[in-house]
Amino acid sequence: MFRFSCRSNNRPCESTSILFSTILLLFGCGWYDGVDGLKLLQVQVPAEVERGRSAVLGCRFEMEGDTLYSVKWYKGGKEFFRVVPKDNPPAQTFNVEGVQVNLAASDQNQVVLENLNLKSEGRYKCEVSAESPNFQTVYDVAEMSVVVPPRDSPVINSPKTVYRIGEEFTANCSSFPSRPPATITWTIADKPVMKEELIQYPSTLTDGGLEASVVGLHLKLRDAHFDRKGKMKLTCTASVGRMRIDGRTVVNISIADASINGDYPRQRSLTLDSRSGVNAGISQKSEFWRFCPAILLVITLMCQTFG
Repeated sequence: MFRFSCRSNNRPCESTSILFSTILLLFGCGWYDGVDGLKLLQVQVPAEVERGRSAVLGCRFEMEGDTLYSVKWYKGGKEFFRVVPKDNPPAQTFNVEGVQVNLAASDQNQVVLENLNLKSEGRYKCEVSAESPNFQTVYDVAEMSVVVPPRDSPVINSPKTVYRIGEEFTANCSSFPSRPPATITWTIADKPVMKEELIQYPSTLTDGGLEASVVGLHLKLRDAHFDRKGKMKLTCTASVGRMRIDGRTVVNISIADASINGDYPRQRSLTLDSRSGVNAGISQKSEFWRFCPAILLVITLMCQTFG
């Protein structure tokens, strides 16, 4: 960048060396670090906020010898709040759709928004200006999204309630409307199912601007899906946004006549059992009493024969 020549005895040219040293000194002293004074350090806007809640937007700056003239906040290019220390009163609000300022809790360093709704999300800008002689203005922007969680846990539906090992099993997990649409995951015995066993459906848009998600599950039932008691724990989880607002529903697919010792016969019918009260099939006790008359008859005949 800087070019200078040398004499044949390898001594640098004196004037060029002085110029080069002076430039380095200027950089070291900060003369080329822009205009001294006002500096914007950080604009703090939460990336996600749940609908109906409040948010605190922060604007950190340093005057470094300058005098503050104003701090202004904008949403989508429209001003909704300003602080001018020389004005009376110093703080003012302006009507912008989706923005409700808590004036008593807001000042030149922060602005508090209340009762956030879907119209509240967007790009927010903090702009800080200094008085004379610099009249410097600095600003920065940040995005905020409004999250609406589902009103309840997801629902698992299956077209059948009775299955057999080796049979094709299908089910859908549906989440209630939310924003953004829920991400649905399936697990069996707390282990994620394989990607090829999932059926992805498009989300459904509601009148209120929310979206309902549905993800299906299709697999062939195997012995490995069940524990020793003949139960398969099937879980559907719906997660919304980076805030991880989770809802979870668990159902059990069980073998109807699992034995008392925990081992169960293979290739028997299965039933879908959920917390909603779906019957879990014939119990072990009912199975015993179904064969009780025949057992009593055999015992009676043996007593008569050997008595």
